[in-house]
Amino acid sequence: MNINLLTIEGLWTAEILAEELGYTRQSTINLLSKLKKQGHVTAIGNKKRLYKITAKKQLPRKPGLYDILNKYNPNFQIMPPYDHQAHYNYQVENALVDAVQTKNFRVLLATLKLFNHIKNWKKLYALAKEIDVWQEIGALYDVAKLFFRVRKMPEKYRKNKFKKWKYLILTYKTKELIFNSIKEKWKVQIPFKLGDLRKVKYVNS
Repeated sequence: MNINLLTIEGLWTAEILAEELGYTRQSTINLLSKLKKQGHVTAIGNKKRLYKITAKKQLPRKPGLYDILNKYNPNFQIMPPYDHQAHYNYQVENALVDAVQTKNFRVLLATLKLFNHIKNWKKLYALAKEIDVWQEIGALYDVAKLFFRVRKMPEKYRKNKFKKWKYLILTYKTKELIFNSIKEKWKVQIPFKLGDLRKVKYVNS
């Protein structure tokens, strides 16, 4: 299989690449495996795999936002819109802060499973305060606490008082009564409906 890698650079599923090349799916998987060993392919995701192909050999892949979200949501996978990598010690705390900034509904739902894996509340608080998203993270934590096991947030990080209202997703909110106290405490509009939370809870149980 002599392939000009410049013609297939980018993100692919095995099925779409097979169609593009006119190969069987198994032949395409074999090709991807060969290119991966040569350093031209990295695989992204768990259940639904994406393959990043480059003509230039790639550095060893470092996990990023979508890797962490999918790791802790094995049955609620997020299809990465791009290959997010971090070439430093990227942890759950970093992922939470980055996830809030996406304003993506499924990404925000997936963050709820991360709060049982926080190891450094001081780091999370500092990162979130630096870009002014602590309100949003606090609200997500309290929502998560209603449905999932979470690690206890130190009380000192719950003492902030807020006046300005924020949206997890711009101008998108629900009227679920169960979220009223959370919305008032953090001054954050919650975009979820109970069905959304139950779906994540049950598929991850």
